[in-house]
Amino acid sequence: MDTSDVFVRSAKGEQEIATQANKLPIKHRSVLIMVNGKMSEHQLLYKLSGMFNGKAIVDDLESHGFIERKALPKPAIQAAENKGPAVNITAKQYMIDTMYSVLGPEADTFVSKIEKCKSNFDLSGLVDSCSGTIAGIGKKKKADEFSSKLRELLG
Repeated sequence: MDTSDVFVRSAKGEQEIATQANKLPIKHRSVLIMVNGKMSEHQLLYKLSGMFNGKAIVDDLESHGFIERKALPKPAIQAAENKGPAVNITAKQYMIDTMYSVLGPEADTFVSKIEKCKSNFDLSGLVDSCSGTIAGIGKKKKADEFSSKLRELLG
């Protein structure tokens, strides 16, 4: 089982969303609603990590046929047509992790922008808006640490 696999709702899962025929517990139903066919297992479990035992609920939904695992096709090796240095994966993951830890599920807007970045230049363009949001919710020290760490990682 690859944690980069994506979960999709099965027909049974879609029926449960529409009719509540199986009377799933509220936590199971909440997770079922979150399954959108776009998030990897890793991303889904990360979102659930602070709320409850997400892994057990995901496993339960999968074993009872409400969700199905779909492997994403592996990306083809691209020609050496890179424009600039590759994105710093450590910096990108640090940004994503920090935004989720500070904002929780509300970080999705920022994370989608971060995930689309293909260069360090793109990432550095998001540092100020992310940092400003962190500071704006009263976490000035965390915002300063965030900016400082990213300056170090991105050079």
